[in-house]
Amino acid sequence: MNSKILDFFKKHNFIILFSVGVILRLIWVLIMDTYPYTDFMWYHVKGVEISQGKGFLNGIYPYYVGNPGWPTAFRPIGYPGTLAVLYYLFGTSFLVGKLFNVLLSALIMFLTYKLALKFFNEKVAFFTLLIFALSPLTICYNSVLGSEILFSAVLMLSIYLFFVKNNPVLIGLLIGYLTLIRPIGMFIPAIFVFFIFLKKDMLLKEKFKYLLLFGIFFSLVVSPWLIRNYKVFGEPVFSTNGGYVIYVNNNDYAIGGWSDPYKYPDSPFLQYRTDEWFDEMAIHKVGKELAVKWIKENPKEFLRLAFLRLENSYWWHTDEIKWAFTIKVDSGINEWHPISDAFVKLQKLLYRPYYIVLFIYILYAAYRFIRHRKIDFNTFILLIFMYFNAMMFVLEGNSRYVFPLHPIYSMGVAFILVSVLNRFFPHKLENIKN
Repeated sequence: MNSKILDFFKKHNFIILFSVGVILRLIWVLIMDTYPYTDFMWYHVKGVEISQGKGFLNGIYPYYVGNPGWPTAFRPIGYPGTLAVLYYLFGTSFLVGKLFNVLLSALIMFLTYKLALKFFNEKVAFFTLLIFALSPLTICYNSVLGSEILFSAVLMLSIYLFFVKNNPVLIGLLIGYLTLIRPIGMFIPAIFVFFIFLKKDMLLKEKFKYLLLFGIFFSLVVSPWLIRNYKVFGEPVFSTNGGYVIYVNNNDYAIGGWSDPYKYPDSPFLQYRTDEWFDEMAIHKVGKELAVKWIKENPKEFLRLAFLRLENSYWWHTDEIKWAFTIKVDSGINEWHPISDAFVKLQKLLYRPYYIVLFIYILYAAYRFIRHRKIDFNTFILLIFMYFNAMMFVLEGNSRYVFPLHPIYSMGVAFILVSVLNRFFPHKLENIKN
């Protein structure tokens, strides 16, 4: 009997793990009544307002209700615009966005497995899916109305099609959409462009033709957003929170993560905010100017904070799972669910070793590229890692910036685990086959 069960699992390990992963996520969003808070409430409210034809409007914490006549570009329109389509079609319930997350997670699991199978082997693919499908963090985050899961899904789809189909028109459209989902993604096209020029299996003429088509269709997606912002704000700004973010993380009161700039002594932002709205363009400009000035005047402190940001993202503040545990109590305000602390501890317990293994893989990928000039999928993962860490180095230390990359990183972690197991316990992996 046991041998039959084992044989069945060996034959159908993908569909079993995939199904378990989807079912766990579905159960979670149905039983955990996560109530959006801060950024997540902003996404929901903006999505509702767009779906109702009110526009993309400026609004103040904690409810972010839009002020007619005051447009916003504090975050790109990608995720709230996507929510707006869903809300228009299916209603404005939180559950609509959460079920959409489950659907996106299913897509992520499928694409991640296929990529690991294509560029590594079936054992690495199995462990990649095992890590991602059964992770408490990637399960719980499905009840959060954040842009991370959509960003991750579109990124994985872009990578999959880039390596499998490699159609510059389709890739350009997808990467354009990706950059409108999260501000940190605005320079991601550079990764794909750089990798194209690194590749040795394309003639230079073919590379330029590819990049021309890529650029045209990428521009078709992002240009309406930039034109709209030029008309509204007088500048083709991508996001007006850029100056806000860089200032919050580069000033005398910075802590290596988010802090409230309105509570700083003599805050330069207070003059641009009322109880109903804030001048986001003025804050963007002032914040950027002050941050650049501070960095030039305090290079040593900037470097200390920059490395602290990375430490917080991968070690000290690996706690993004907590956002799945914001609940609304009878008083009408948000509170943390009683079990939130336990899940944060669980995340740290699981993901600190995970990140240690990840960094071992990154060193391996860097060595292959530098020492042997290897240009392959490992190189691409290395470029993704370098890009996002460079952004966190300058901007904000936040594990939420790392979360969308877990599907990619899990392949590297699984590769190292399988390599170690093959070395010391070769017979233990014999049962993992398709």
